[in-house]
Amino acid sequence: MNARKSSLVALLGTLTVTPGLILAQDEAPVVEDTDSSSIFGDPLFVNGREITEMEIKRYLCYGKGRNALESRRLGLLMDQERELRVEAAREEALDGMYADAEVVPFYDELDEAQRAAVDAKVGELLAYMEVDLAVHRKTIDDNEAEFIERYPTLDPDTETRRAYESVAWYEDQVLQTMNFDAMFFPGHPDGWPDITIESIHQGAPGVDLIGDYATHYELRAEEALEQGLDYVPPEDEMMMSLLRDYVMSGLASLVDIRTQVDGLPPEILMTVEGGGFFAELRTEDVYQEMKHVFNEEDVKQAKQFLALQEAARQKLTEAETLVPIEEFRQQLDGWLAQMEGSLFNWSFIALQGHMFPSVEAYTDHLYMVESFKRMIEPQLDRSEGVPSVIKAHMPFIEVVMGIGRCQSEVLLVSAFDFPNYKWKENGWERAEEHAFELRGRIDGYLDELAVQEAERKRVTDLGENFEPENELLPFDRWWSDLLDLESEWWDPPMPISGKMPPALGLRNRGRFSGEPATRNDFKRTLGESSYSFFLTNDSVVDKVFFDLEPGTVGGPYKGPWGYYLIYLKKRVAPTNRVDLAVEQKYQMVAEDYVRDAYQRFAHECLEAAEVSGL
Repeated sequence: MNARKSSLVALLGTLTVTPGLILAQDEAPVVEDTDSSSIFGDPLFVNGREITEMEIKRYLCYGKGRNALESRRLGLLMDQERELRVEAAREEALDGMYADAEVVPFYDELDEAQRAAVDAKVGELLAYMEVDLAVHRKTIDDNEAEFIERYPTLDPDTETRRAYESVAWYEDQVLQTMNFDAMFFPGHPDGWPDITIESIHQGAPGVDLIGDYATHYELRAEEALEQGLDYVPPEDEMMMSLLRDYVMSGLASLVDIRTQVDGLPPEILMTVEGGGFFAELRTEDVYQEMKHVFNEEDVKQAKQFLALQEAARQKLTEAETLVPIEEFRQQLDGWLAQMEGSLFNWSFIALQGHMFPSVEAYTDHLYMVESFKRMIEPQLDRSEGVPSVIKAHMPFIEVVMGIGRCQSEVLLVSAFDFPNYKWKENGWERAEEHAFELRGRIDGYLDELAVQEAERKRVTDLGENFEPENELLPFDRWWSDLLDLESEWWDPPMPISGKMPPALGLRNRGRFSGEPATRNDFKRTLGESSYSFFLTNDSVVDKVFFDLEPGTVGGPYKGPWGYYLIYLKKRVAPTNRVDLAVEQKYQMVAEDYVRDAYQRFAHECLEAAEVSGL
């Protein structure tokens, strides 16, 4: 369950976010009912070592399928809690039914009729956990009706897929949220289970959230009575999201959850164990449930990442610098302990900071980075001052950490159909062809302008008036018209009712905010990330920040969503100085250099390898 997306109405908020950011977080779009046999292509080999289809499936399930996988994980935790409550309810039922007996029998000792009687009593005791499926269906329908009322020109199913990858996943998450609330937040807090109370106290020890909830519940109950309602209206969704997070953390703390990071083989995605409970999620089973959301672009990215990692792993093994896995796990445990309780936890750094598709992919990547660092230790020796490789890296760092900025406009020729949330058929080939055709038109117009300006100068130098038969538009105006006609950045429509979303983040055909942006901000605007840089060993944003001359148009550059033609209007020099004498700053610079160098190393390894199926 994604506790922060409990209804289709949440999409109203999603629509105010820049579409590229949504897509960057959610990876590629859904292709419903994809035939799984058609998207994997030929088997992938790197220097004779096969990267199996199961490894690719695991990568996809951890990545694009991560929200659905988290729902499955939470479902296991809820199943464990449900088993405990059933057992407790059976004991209570048996104690009540056999109160006059000398010895209360065990449930397994009862005959069929006696068990049925106990089960009926258990059903009464746990009735609060039952969710009416008709209410679930009505919730889905009401949310869709509200969405259509606000956004009549948008297709609800498309926008649901944009946020959840699958309509079925969304509906399952709504039901799971309802089940979760019924289990852990039944009625007044006086009736909440111990795990709920303990988890909230542990999560927010200095705040009486339970007391606040009780006060609000009583007020809502009074209002419901005055209005003649037969139910108490729900708590504010922001409060519920917070409380759910605390309880989910509490449940997770009672068990040991293991994934690829903990050494599970490719055929097992996850195990959950604790308190006599054990369950495992097998890769093939989960993939079969998820396969309708994966497509060839997803597989292409998965293969590229896995091939890069494997080629680098082989070279590092040959060099005897591959860090022993147990040593790395101990190092990882130390990092996790330092981040415990912090907003910037491991998941945030992996998924939001570096935009990797999964924590598992990011962790495996970092394992290789740490091993590569061991290989290049001599280059990082500080015994004679700042190493030459760090000095050479400083012009880049000064722009990034020194807050250099650029003001640019971007014409996107997209391989991706933003309004319908799917890749275009032959989209990359068509986008490339059209982008180069537009480049020709731009160059042609610039040539015409140059000829006209030369003629203007010649005529005015003679003291005559320059009166061309067809006065050309200034380039800025001509470019603006071209953006309106050709650029395929997409902004969702404004709602026709209700609260208006902020204009911040709108693409405006590639004009964006109209203000100079930092490299990190512009990188995200383009849909790029540390992950995309690693996959491609390329960066559109760096071409703009370091290569393109102000006042010129660059490209076409191939980027995450198609081909970009970029008009760099202005570059603003860094305003902050990066002082390497400050140890924390030096370590940040060194870490950035190592990651950047590992990226180049991995691509060099892959280029030198014997590869098939990529």
